[in-house]
Amino acid sequence: MDIRNKTIVIVAHKFTTQPDDDLVKFLREKRVSNIFHIKHSFADAPDRKSSYVWYKEGKIYKEDTTSDFSTYPEIFIYIKEFYFTAFWLLSSKLKFDTYIGMDGLCIVFGLILKAVLDIKKIVFWAIDFVPNNRFSGYLKNTIYKLINLFAYKNVQEIWDLSPRMLEAREKFAGIKLKDDQLHKVVPYGVWHDEIMTYSYNECEKHSLVFMGHLIPKQGVQFVINAMPQILEHFPDFKFKIIGGGSYEPELKALATKLGVLDHCKFFGKIPNELHGEVLLPEIAKSCIAIAPYIKELDTWTYFADPGKVKSYLACGVPVLLTDLPWNAKEIKDHKCGLILSGEQSDLIEKISILMGETLNGEYRKNAYNYAKSFDYKFIFEDLFVL
Repeated sequence: MDIRNKTIVIVAHKFTTQPDDDLVKFLREKRVSNIFHIKHSFADAPDRKSSYVWYKEGKIYKEDTTSDFSTYPEIFIYIKEFYFTAFWLLSSKLKFDTYIGMDGLCIVFGLILKAVLDIKKIVFWAIDFVPNNRFSGYLKNTIYKLINLFAYKNVQEIWDLSPRMLEAREKFAGIKLKDDQLHKVVPYGVWHDEIMTYSYNECEKHSLVFMGHLIPKQGVQFVINAMPQILEHFPDFKFKIIGGGSYEPELKALATKLGVLDHCKFFGKIPNELHGEVLLPEIAKSCIAIAPYIKELDTWTYFADPGKVKSYLACGVPVLLTDLPWNAKEIKDHKCGLILSGEQSDLIEKISILMGETLNGEYRKNAYNYAKSFDYKFIFEDLFVL
């Protein structure tokens, strides 16, 4: 289908890069007539700004950013988000073919504006599904569930980040697809041809990399606790930790207490604009990568599609991961990585195995080839909405 004459709006809450950024890139390369990308900062982002960019045939036409609303009451912030979404879209005086919302609240904004903007199709691109305890308070969780229930029932199409989401919505929320709704799995992907990879001989031997938000459920402390034993096997072992978060001071304190801080390199959060030239090469140079999600603390990875795992694989780096992600067994079966049991002894053993030259070299090739299956250019070409 020719999409060049389409007018498409994508609305998302943001903390870092997400698949909406990649969809915008794809649409720009296709020189779509009008693309509106509206971004609202998440509650845990450094600010509570809203911004938009209007692209015409792939080029920036207009853009704007609000002031920081982080000192305002939370309910006012959501009113602010709706106001600017409506104001920017109405000011364009365009009619919209497709409105894509990345969460329930963004979908509610679209449903309210549907008639006024003459939106033909509203798509809910669900990048997470958390059946319980999405937030700490009962009231927030109740509102979150009601908003998502309303959104799922009233859109024309649903895109799920993982195949588990469809089943989970029915099981935990009683939400079934209606006969007139279309559904597709639209997962995290990568721009496969744009990533440089390194062979085993070229990589940083005995290095392990983690990328992600530093909070307890990510499991970085699991690795740090095992480092005294890992260093007995590999005295030059290096643990590269890419990302920021509230848990970072505790992780550094733990590494100091165990005497392994000199073997940890905390990069902090790498800016989005440097992902291609800094973050991905840093991953690609690593010997192995890790995603040690802790099941007891993690309420959403099971239903989602962790993007970092796919970034690891696209960089040609073998991965160690717990079996929480939906594709963990598939990764193991394709000999791109190994599944961790959650026991410290198992972690140490599998790091030793995967750092071996023969296996590491084989798994690097497998990871690179497997990653071709989730290249964004193929994922987005297949979208029936386009």
